[in-house]
Amino acid sequence: MLCTVIDIRGDYALVRYDGTGVESEVAIALLPFGIDTGDRLKYENYEFTQL
Repeated sequence: MLCTVIDIRGDYALVRYDGTGVESEVAIALLPFGIDTGDRLKYENYEFTQL
């Protein structure tokens, strides 16, 4: 599932999933190091990777 980082709020990032349009907060610790607003991510097998 693909998603986009919409905003970073302290220890959490707001991501929007492409397929559903659902927005969700994800702990920064679960995301790849150095992510920023606008970055595209792939969520697969309970893991986020940067595209």
